[in-house]
Amino acid sequence: MIKVTNNISSARKDYDMGMTNRLASVFVLVAVFFVSITTAGCATAAHTRESTSESLELKSIVVDGMRRTYYIHFPPAHESSSQLPLVLVLHGGGKGDGLTPAKYLGFTSLADSQGFVVAYPNGIDSYWRDGRGYTHRGVSDTTVDDVGFISQLIDHLVREHNLAPKRVYVTGMSSGGMMTLRLGCELSSKLAAIAPVVANIPKNLINSCRPERALPVLVMNGTDDPLMPYNGGYVHFFRKEMGEVVSTSETVSFWVKHNGCNSAPSTRDLPNRNRRDRSRVKMRAYANPNNGCEVVLYTIKGGGHTMPGSDMPDRPRIIGHKNEDINGAKEIWEFFKRHAR
Repeated sequence: MIKVTNNISSARKDYDMGMTNRLASVFVLVAVFFVSITTAGCATAAHTRESTSESLELKSIVVDGMRRTYYIHFPPAHESSSQLPLVLVLHGGGKGDGLTPAKYLGFTSLADSQGFVVAYPNGIDSYWRDGRGYTHRGVSDTTVDDVGFISQLIDHLVREHNLAPKRVYVTGMSSGGMMTLRLGCELSSKLAAIAPVVANIPKNLINSCRPERALPVLVMNGTDDPLMPYNGGYVHFFRKEMGEVVSTSETVSFWVKHNGCNSAPSTRDLPNRNRRDRSRVKMRAYANPNNGCEVVLYTIKGGGHTMPGSDMPDRPRIIGHKNEDINGAKEIWEFFKRHAR
């Protein structure tokens, strides 16, 4: 079990925006929409397991008068004198918060072995204002400024812990992946690269998305995702429509065009290391040697609403099949570490 240290004062009791104290029950239900939580090895063990001794600290900052919380983990050898990279991992919707990706995705143990700081911000009521314009539990998309929260959190963590300001990265799954894409649109000046997983750009967002700079992007989507439509359309949970997104092709094309990449990618099929997972991985890499552009698409053929190689529980009848040929977290970190702002 992941150890959690609570560093939030009693003032948190005044926080009535739906963030009930989840620490009393670290039981994390990988539920509904983010039962999609977000990570190459042999066929039977293609991913890194989270250590039972890993620790997280629960902390908070105040943004626009609202107390916002996040979990953070430092690698063992961290010293304030060394400017380590920062990776933000955004949870999906449903019942979870930042503990869910911390438990299932593999970024915490990866931070220890690779030497970066990882933070897991918490959305209000397990929800991100990700650009869909979707009204969640009667609360509109404009009520809470999640972009402002992440922006101030980056500034706070870089300043407080002397992290590398030019090596700040964001990834997330599902709603967290769409929020990652929104941050790419609105916070590109603070980010070195982003990696949305099982997520496409919300239709409401794409025409207003104007990043200030070219931004390296990795996209990792499953073709048989029953929640996030690979070919675009409405996000579904059973029969409930939860906002509309463009296709994966349109999502990737947007970033290829914005970044000035060559439109013809290099393509390769990755090794089928696990022949029982009913899925294969095709990678397309768009580049331009003249400007350093890089946009990468991992298409999980037959894959569902899951992170490849993660410790997410298998729920194929609800969210589709999980690919075990690659380790999603490792692929994302290998992409991130190639880029600095």
